[in-house]
This record gives sequence, structure tokens and C-alpha cells, in this order.
Amino acid sequence: MPAKIAVTRTDHTPESLRKLALSHKYRDCRSRLRALALMIEDTLSRAETSRRVGVDVQTLRDWVVRYNEAGVDGLRDAQRPGRPPKLDARQKAQLVAWMDAGPDLDAGEPCCWTVGDIRRWIKCRFDMDFTLEGVRRMIHRLDFRHVSPRPIHPRAKPEDQENFRQNFQQLAMAALPESVSGKDVLVYFQDEARIGQKGMLSRVWARKGTRPRIPRDYRYGYVYLFSAACPETGNAVGHVCDKANTDEMNRHLRDVSSTLPESKHALMVLDGAGWHRSKDLDIPANVSLLRLPPYSPELNLTETLFSVLKHRRFANRVFESAEHVRKTVTEVWDTFSHNSEEIIQITRRQWAKI
Repeated sequence: MPAKIAVTRTDHTPESLRKLALSHKYRDCRSRLRALALMIEDTLSRAETSRRVGVDVQTLRDWVVRYNEAGVDGLRDAQRPGRPPKLDARQKAQLVAWMDAGPDLDAGEPCCWTVGDIRRWIKCRFDMDFTLEGVRRMIHRLDFRHVSPRPIHPRAKPEDQENFRQNFQQLAMAALPESVSGKDVLVYFQDEARIGQKGMLSRVWARKGTRPRIPRDYRYGYVYLFSAACPETGNAVGHVCDKANTDEMNRHLRDVSSTLPESKHALMVLDGAGWHRSKDLDIPANVSLLRLPPYSPELNLTETLFSVLKHRRFANRVFESAEHVRKTVTEVWDTFSHNSEEIIQITRRQWAKI
């Protein structure tokens, strides 16, 4: 018979062990904590205690030993090693490098791999056969996910975009008049969105195994939404019009200028559209312009606002006419532009500050 062993730790009382057992996140530890509470109280024999918790006497003794050595954490079962992986570390590194490099289109590889393509590559390279589910689990463990890529214009220069982010404060100050102090400046990001009858489809919730059908219009009536938003204050200024041109841009500049506090100056960050560079622009005295790098819509935070509006308010619906589009866009913008907290949440970026 195994020698009787007592609980020697004094970290917990029987009451605190029972209380801990009620809320412990590991189920296998709960009965062990209750058993230890009985052992500390020492009112029952070892046989009766083991019968109450449903284990033999030797197992109960092992729990006491583990608790004496490592406390409550010692009661957890050690993780079992399981079967060794089919691919060793070197082979996994080769697989990761291949997936990071992406498909070689010049070599005739498909532009988007399926799990079956990855399975065939492993079979060809390492002569090991996996099930599709096995490959899927393995690439998930390697921190790969099947995601939608972010688009980038073929002519975009990532180094110029990164330079714009890193040196935004210096670029902003260079675009301001010398008489304007940085503390008096509000940064606005400006852009236009074309919203029309030829709408878009957005993701919807549906029961598993189904794919809902949603009407989509193919007519071409549309309006433009001129918009400028300040990530710092959540102020947003915009108007709806039929065309995007210099006259509408001048109207937009006047609207932004009129909403500024008397002591503030607006720095408007915008792209290189023709009406943004026109010689006929009438730029107010309390507004300055800063151009984005070419082909860099991802740097324009108003694009994010438009994406949110299109997916939440204009997707999955049909408009009766272009006038219906105008009315709906006006109503949506009037409501959304007053929600400063949401605008700040959507447009706030660490780099977009002076």
C-alpha cells in the first residue's frame, strides 16, 4: 500500500480551494481542488475521499504530491506531445517561403492557389500525401489565411506612399502659409464618390448552405458626393451634385471654409484630379491644399468613409431613378455627417496628424 502523504502547502484553505474549484477554467482541476480540500480537512479516510471524487487511492496521492510541489498549477495535466508532424522544420520553412513568394505566373502557375494546389506541391516536393483537411489545418497553423487582397494601382510607388506617411508633418507644414502655426491647423481629407443606380452587392447574414438572391440594378443614373472629413474633430462637410468639376470644387472649398472656427486654418489633403489642380480654383484664405502621391487612394481617409457608406447604406438595393439616388444620398449624408464619433473612429490614423 502506498505511504500516506499529507498536504504540506498552506497557500489555500479548504474553503478557498472549493471556491476556486467553482470558477477554475480547466475542468480537470475542479475535482482535484475539491479532493485536496477534503484532504486538508482530514475528516475522511483516504479510501472514502477517493470514492467521493471517483479515483483510486494512488491517483489521489499523486494529486497531493503535485500540489505540494507546484501548487494549483501543478494539478493540470501536461500536454501530450501527440504524433510527430509529417513535415519537419526545414520542410515547413520551404513551404512557408513558397507561399510567401506567391504564384509564379510566368511558370504557368494558377493566379490563386487552392488547398488542392498546395497539396499537390507538397506531394511533388516531399513525396508526402495529405488529405485536403490536413493541408488546411497545417497552413492555418503556419499562420496563413485565405483573405481578400488589397488593390494597388500598377503605377503606384509604395516607397512614395510610405515616405508620405513618415513625413506627413513636414509635408503639411511646408504646404501651409508661413503665418499659420501648426497648432491652429485642422487636417481634412477630401474626395468625391460617384453613387448611382448601378449599385453593388455586400455581404449578408444567411443560413449555412444557402446563398440569398438580391436584386441589382444595371441602369446608369448617378450623382457625385463631394466630401471632406477631419479625423481630429469628426467634422465632415459635403454636398451632392450632378457633375464633378471646378465649379463644384470651388463650392466645396467655400463650404469647408465657412465651417472653420475663426482662429483655425484647414489643410485639405486630396488627390490629383483635374478639378483639384485647375487654375480656376478659388482657394479661400483659411484653406491650403496638400497633394497625395499619384495613384494612392489608400492614403485618402475619405475613401474609407465612402466604402463604409456604400456597403452599409447603398448596397443590396435598387433605386427607382437618378432623382431617387440624389434624395437618398442627401439624406444619408446629412445624418452621417453629424455622427462625429463614428467619423473619428473610421478616419483616425496615427500618421495623419500635425
